[in-house]
Amino acid sequence: MQTNELDDLKSAWQTLNRNPELQHALARRLFNENTMTRFRAGLRPLASGQIIQLVCGAILAGWSANFWTKHFGQPHLLIYGISLHAYGLMLLAFAVRDLVLIGRIDYSAPVIALQKQVAALRAWHIRAGLWFAAVGCFIWMPLILVILYLLGADVWDNKPQVIIWFLSNSVVCFGLVCAVVRWARQPGQSKFARYLHDSWIGRAVNRAQRVLDEIERFERE
Repeated sequence: MQTNELDDLKSAWQTLNRNPELQHALARRLFNENTMTRFRAGLRPLASGQIIQLVCGAILAGWSANFWTKHFGQPHLLIYGISLHAYGLMLLAFAVRDLVLIGRIDYSAPVIALQKQVAALRAWHIRAGLWFAAVGCFIWMPLILVILYLLGADVWDNKPQVIIWFLSNSVVCFGLVCAVVRWARQPGQSKFARYLHDSWIGRAVNRAQRVLDEIERFERE
């Protein structure tokens, strides 16, 4: 290092030591840069997961469409295929919605703006969680029945009582989901409701929210 550069560095350090406000500004900038790096990194797994869901949804929608279009003369197989096709499209559409919300996040925006953007992502995940919980009570039926059909067992024709048993289980499962959601909305169940919402929102979004809360607390100090 040349003498002039060393002198400039010493001068800058002395100025920094004499100016507490400058020290605080520098510390604030370093803290924000570090936390924003964590914020970005925390959302990457979510984006990767949604890309995987997008691919899986597209594969399921394409495969099931090919299945049901070949079974127009067999209503039960048609219903199985269309149900799986609709679920594949749901996976695809929900993944696209997630990726759009993630893509809209402006990392250079103020913390308040970022909190609003993350709040929109959190609200969407709660709605998506409700949909997946409800649809999941039923979608396993056509999936298992199609797999059994491909293995050579047409349950609808050979064991129709199994269909009734499957459907009964699905209805009970759906009733339990509705009961749990309704119970979580009752007065005094805020802790359970928060736990339920956090499980639907996911770790990545919750972690991003905590990072923003850290920045907000630091800026208030």
